[in-house]
Amino acid sequence: MKKIILENIKKFIFNYTRFGAPGYSYNLEPIQLSEIILSIEKTKELSGSICEIGVARGMTTRFICEHLKLLNYKEKFFCIDTFSSFEKEDIDFEIQNRQKSMEELRGFNYNNFERWKKNFENFNFVKPIKADIKKFDFKLISPLKLVILDVDLYKPTIIALNNLKKNMVSGGIIIVDDIKNNHAWDGAYQAFNEFVNSNSYNYRIIGTKCGIINF
Repeated sequence: MKKIILENIKKFIFNYTRFGAPGYSYNLEPIQLSEIILSIEKTKELSGSICEIGVARGMTTRFICEHLKLLNYKEKFFCIDTFSSFEKEDIDFEIQNRQKSMEELRGFNYNNFERWKKNFENFNFVKPIKADIKKFDFKLISPLKLVILDVDLYKPTIIALNNLKKNMVSGGIIIVDDIKNNHAWDGAYQAFNEFVNSNSYNYRIIGTKCGIINF
């Protein structure tokens, strides 16, 4: 009887409300998600770990975890974030040097490190790290074969890229989000272009806002 009632409730919700409509839960474009999976496959025979920097609530993290679980992934998947929004000094830099406003840069205050860890406790390979990426020593988790970098602002992006390059294996890949000019998070766009123009790595842009760097 309970099952019949539940099915009738579901039928009502689907037919007479928008709650039953499928939604898109990711901030990344479909081509970016596809590229992440393709990059995991390309690098799976390399020595080293995977790292996501800027995990927010963990939507992309969960997407990656589901694929790694299918692969019976044995290495570590490091997940680094402040878990408390942007650092004040990075926001100040955007406002003072890149003509951004505080209103544009609000967000991500909802995150909580302990809650985030609990949400991923069933994935043994996930290793969350609470840190300001500008001050993080990547030697602690190197070598790295795949990095997904999504920290939005100029300073953490450029510093992370310059520090990561010393810790990537040959054949490794960095995927950078927000490589798009003239929007709130175009600090990442500026940092990406400065980095690839001052180094000899192969790179490409896919979709409207995703940069791929090959090492």
